[in-house]
Amino acid sequence: MPGPAIAPFLGATGRLMSYRNFSEASAVGFLSAILFAVFSDPVRNFVDFGEKWMELSALPYQMNIALLGFIVGYGLVKVLMLARIMVLKMLLNYHGWMHSPKSTATKLWGLMLKAIVGKGNFPLYFFQPMLPHLPVPDLNITCEKYLTSMRPLLSDEDFMNLLTAVLSFKEKEGPTLQKHLLQKFATEENWLSHYWLNLAYLTYREPCAVNVNCYATDRKEACSTNQAARASNLTHWILRFHETILEDTLKPQFLQDMIPICMDGYRMQFCTSRIPGKHVDELVTFKDSKHIVIMRKGCYYKLSVYAPDNDGKDRLLTPAEILPIIEHILKDAEESTDNSNAAVFTALKRDKWADIRTRMMESKLNKKSIEDVESAIFLVYLDEELPTTIEENGKYIMVGSGFNRWFDKSMTFPIFANGKTGVNVEHSAGDATLPGRMWEYYLQNEKYTKDGKIIAERSRKKKIPSAERLTWDMTGFEEDLEEAYDHYRKLAGGFCLRVVTPEYGKGYIKKKRMSPDGYIQMALQLAYYKLYNQVPKTYESASTRMFLAGRTETIRPVSEYSKQWVSSMMNERATREQRIMLLKRAVQYQTQVKVDASIGQGFDRHLIGLFAASQELKIPTPALFQDKSFWMQDKLSTSQTPTRYTDQWTLETCCMGGGFSPSSQDGYGISYMIYGEDLINFHVTNCKYCQTTSADKMADAILEAMSDMKELLK
Repeated sequence: MPGPAIAPFLGATGRLMSYRNFSEASAVGFLSAILFAVFSDPVRNFVDFGEKWMELSALPYQMNIALLGFIVGYGLVKVLMLARIMVLKMLLNYHGWMHSPKSTATKLWGLMLKAIVGKGNFPLYFFQPMLPHLPVPDLNITCEKYLTSMRPLLSDEDFMNLLTAVLSFKEKEGPTLQKHLLQKFATEENWLSHYWLNLAYLTYREPCAVNVNCYATDRKEACSTNQAARASNLTHWILRFHETILEDTLKPQFLQDMIPICMDGYRMQFCTSRIPGKHVDELVTFKDSKHIVIMRKGCYYKLSVYAPDNDGKDRLLTPAEILPIIEHILKDAEESTDNSNAAVFTALKRDKWADIRTRMMESKLNKKSIEDVESAIFLVYLDEELPTTIEENGKYIMVGSGFNRWFDKSMTFPIFANGKTGVNVEHSAGDATLPGRMWEYYLQNEKYTKDGKIIAERSRKKKIPSAERLTWDMTGFEEDLEEAYDHYRKLAGGFCLRVVTPEYGKGYIKKKRMSPDGYIQMALQLAYYKLYNQVPKTYESASTRMFLAGRTETIRPVSEYSKQWVSSMMNERATREQRIMLLKRAVQYQTQVKVDASIGQGFDRHLIGLFAASQELKIPTPALFQDKSFWMQDKLSTSQTPTRYTDQWTLETCCMGGGFSPSSQDGYGISYMIYGEDLINFHVTNCKYCQTTSADKMADAILEAMSDMKELLK
């Protein structure tokens, strides 16, 4: 079956890049030309070129036969390849496998898909043009789903007001806005992408620090306590991962080992910065970047990460070659008195930071330094903290000290004095599955001597580059720095994190024939109900990467079933059978909502798109988008973070989870990672300044809820 080299010959699907100069189609064409020439006499009996063609071509008969052979061979292969692409496109539009995984139709579809996709080392973006486009859900169905999701959360009066607004919207503005979205669907790769990026991220005026950025922690037991050694290894292996993206050798990801998903997010994973602007930010990727920036105690160092090898070709620096550079930076920064605290500005509100950046760019020194930082592949921080617990590790990664985090960068890597590390991610550039895969790659590949040092090797570089110290002129910014740091201290001081692990994992849940994710969501509902005696509006993320340029959709796990179930758990008159029945139905409902969200039939993003369309078309804001219920904040912001991306995954080398802040001041952020059959980690966050929330109390309530549910199902 033809492999990735079909890419240059796909006609209308020509967004696929040319991965080989000599393709199967060309090869078959030349082979066919030779065969036609060798067996020219039999061919003569079937083909009459005609005297006119012979005269016009001015070529010998034998060459005409060879030309015909090339055209037939090349054309036949191209037709077969195009047919394969079209069939694959049709197969990828089938989503019945999520609703009916054991049906005959799904089994036949699976066999066809495996046969068409075949096996091979496909380039990273190979399947992009074949992915289906994110659909625009039906307007009436979206409205019904929205009302169903809000009913358990609202009083009778508030629900009646919302119902009136929804019915009015369906009759008046809705059809016009729906038509606009359908036009975008017909003309754009993803009708939602621009709306979502701007509304969810770039127009958000609060600081990226804490509010937007998220984090991932280290492995449970670091394999080295040597800061310089860990930093050298991390730098090299993260750059190696970046190289696989540049060279298109990173393998595409598949669902169920056969359904390709969108890889578009990798285009912005590295070399990307969120540039502050007045009213709206800009996400910029510096594709040709060849350097990183390393920070230590307010000192910035630009390091070119490629150097000519003995054969004259630029190659990536190895861990052993990076090590002396890191050691020099540690020493130089310790002795320096000329430090800059410019990074603290990135923790300001976006409009304020945009004003300060504009003023800073008037200085040539600042302009060069800012541009070097923003265009870096990624940033490395050599921090002074000594985190010992997962909580300390996560919090230090998330907030830093104020002066050692450039929160606008898509990827930043703190390495602490005891060798612990992690990653801080600016969320607008990508979602958790992208850095998660990169992080697993690094943790699997780093290697040290028995005493935690870099493995010695002979350098093949002609000349190792030295780190260039970036300089700053902060004259006139003294008051801005003081104000920014005061703002940062309050922002960082409010971030609270607690990590807990229940006594059992998904293995037990599966034995009870329930979805682990739905089960965990019900545990979160019960935990919240225990603390507040009310049902919380809850956000759970679902991936829509089955679609071209897909990112996420919202799962709304709260239902009348979940509301009745948590209530029954606190009602002594409810029987065990009633509680179990309601729990199973609530889990089934959450699973169905999750499936709908994953196949592009959720309702949250559709409503956001309709709202954005009303602004784009400059029509009066519909009553639906003025109703207070529409802007109700989520009390629980939740997400399951995948823990395994490759077959090389081990519990010893995987990270201990990550997390994010609550989306509302009086809510919780809850990230959970499922490891194997017996382990689940919950990262629970809240804002310290809210008097009604506590990460400690919520974490304890989650453990209690998980225990209660196990007891219920005995």
